[in-house]
Amino acid sequence: MWTLVWIAAALAVGGCAADGPSGSKLSLADFSNPEKASTQRPSKQAVQEILLDAGLGMVPETKVMPNPESVNNTFFNVEAVVGQPVVVDSLIGQVNGRPIYADEVLTPIMDRLSATYRDQPYSTFQRQLTGLVIEQLRAVIINELIVAESRAGMSSEQQGGLLAFMNQVREEAVRKRGGVESEAERRLIEEEGKTIDEYLEDEQEKMLIQEVLKNKVAPQTVVSWRDIERSYRARKTEFQPASTVTLGRIRLSTAGNEEQVSLLQAEIEAGEPFMVVARQAGMSNDGVWQTFKLPDGGLGELPLASFYTPHIKDLKPGEVSKPFERGVWTIWVSVIDIEKPLQRSLDDSDVQRMLQQQISMARAQEAEGRFIGEVLQRGIFDDIKLMGERAVAIAFSRFPPK
Repeated sequence: MWTLVWIAAALAVGGCAADGPSGSKLSLADFSNPEKASTQRPSKQAVQEILLDAGLGMVPETKVMPNPESVNNTFFNVEAVVGQPVVVDSLIGQVNGRPIYADEVLTPIMDRLSATYRDQPYSTFQRQLTGLVIEQLRAVIINELIVAESRAGMSSEQQGGLLAFMNQVREEAVRKRGGVESEAERRLIEEEGKTIDEYLEDEQEKMLIQEVLKNKVAPQTVVSWRDIERSYRARKTEFQPASTVTLGRIRLSTAGNEEQVSLLQAEIEAGEPFMVVARQAGMSNDGVWQTFKLPDGGLGELPLASFYTPHIKDLKPGEVSKPFERGVWTIWVSVIDIEKPLQRSLDDSDVQRMLQQQISMARAQEAEGRFIGEVLQRGIFDDIKLMGERAVAIAFSRFPPK
């Protein structure tokens, strides 16, 4: 349509190759000759008037693609100084044939690295950066291998089910963010720095990893009642800790202190607390002497010199023995306190539940460790040490010495 209109307009107004009114050819100089004005190209406004008079539409404005005012140049959070080379991204290796780029490893930990770089001395930052990068690289490799393992074990029906499920995840993600996919993607980029496809890919990987771990690890975490009993017996002292007894002692030289001995005994018989009397007698630490685990047989089995046993075996907490002499000393002993911690039996449902969870968790960690080891043996990937060195070098290029 528009081609035909422009041809008609050109025929109506003439052109450089058209004949003039006299039938002669026009030259370049004729365009400045007033007598040739009728053969000159009309203005844009004149063309518009001709088209309108002919019942045709206005000549459309030339469409020019807008130049975006802002371009996302902050995808990589990179620290840099003038003259300092910075590696924005680079291939560091491959896992099962899939290329692994530095930014896939560094992006999830950039906030932590930036905070450490800002707050810690550079020497400390260097150590922490190396550890974080290697740890994150290992996680990326293991995740990739587990996802590949999970995909390889899926039947065609399971693959179809996965596709249907991910479509539901997409619909739900869009619904929660306004119901329009473009708006949902904008919000996802603001919230998580991911496009909707990247978000769905991450969600799919999480589901695949959970599924394979459930199939490979969970069956090995079943805990029987015998397992719980065995664990309880091994940790019996933790659930039934022994009671402790704290003893006190006053010891004075008998010779020359007869009057003080009588005075102290009178105060004890009057009900004065043992530690108060011991302080008056000049005993250090208010007469507190030793603390022992209470034997099953009672105070009579405490690991003390045998001459103490008759005077202490029948005492109750707070009671003080009669004074007795041993060599040049007059001695009083007291049971200051017997502490009896909470005893928890295997009949306690909370104890059973705690033991079951702890055993299950320990077995899950062991089973997961074995499975990851097997996956690493079966996987095909570049040397982890070399990949780590590349990733660390790129990370350091983003954080120059300060």
